[in-house]
Amino acid sequence: MKFVETKDCSCTKIKAEAKGWTTETVITALAEVLGTENVGMIRTGSGTSQKNEIGAVIGTVDVNGEEKEVVVTINVTAKPYSDSPATAKRVYSAFSFVESRQAYEDYLSDKEAETAEKAEAKAKKIEKDTAARKAKVDSAE
Repeated sequence: MKFVETKDCSCTKIKAEAKGWTTETVITALAEVLGTENVGMIRTGSGTSQKNEIGAVIGTVDVNGEEKEVVVTINVTAKPYSDSPATAKRVYSAFSFVESRQAYEDYLSDKEAETAEKAEAKAKKIEKDTAARKAKVDSAE
């Protein structure tokens, strides 16, 4: 898709069109896999904080003999592609896909390292506790 920002085609209109296109594309793709009866726009939240999201029934689960739907929701958001103008009431920065993807990769690396550290610490504790129990048994004999 190629957009051109003009006086009549503002950033807000471009983001709305991008969001609409993406929403329809995701609904169509999910409907092909799950069936049209299991995919559509839904209203989530409560009270004054309700929002429209894509909803999809991806399966069922048996809970004490009763079948329940497993539903996922997808919230499509069009990110800003330029910094806010100086006159904007809300200040925002342009979204960078590359930077955000790298931040996610960094998060995964950090999480993997943290998991490995926890596993190593747990193994050392088990080894220490096992040695302590063995020493206690040996001293009781």
